[in-house]
Amino acid sequence: MTKERDLEDLQQITQAHYEKCQQSFAKIVTQENKLREELARLDALNRSARPPEPTLTHRNAIGADVIWQGWLGRAKTALNLKLAQVLATKEHHLIQVRRAYGKVLVLQEMQQKQRNIARKFESEKLLGEAIVQAIQNPQ
Repeated sequence: MTKERDLEDLQQITQAHYEKCQQSFAKIVTQENKLREELARLDALNRSARPPEPTLTHRNAIGADVIWQGWLGRAKTALNLKLAQVLATKEHHLIQVRRAYGKVLVLQEMQQKQRNIARKFESEKLLGEAIVQAIQNPQ
């Protein structure tokens, strides 16, 4: 029984670690999604700010379009750098989640094997008792 209890305790600890890794991974995915949404928003702003046909407008005359494109480029570069960092972190966390899940699966398998061994031992014990009973009390 103590081996079964130890495996159950270990399973609970491993499951808790796996859930913690999943939560951490979910936070990273949320960050990634926010950055991607922000990049998409900037692209939409750029498309809406650009006139359908190239004409000389008041913005062109004062250089606002050049300033806008410079700001937009810097903003997108900064977001892309953050996204690259998040993706690298995400890959690291994904490896941890997979490893933690593998441990959960191994412990589940070990528990199943332990239950099978305990069942087999119990059946052999009952069979032995039945044989002894049959020998002692022949009918």
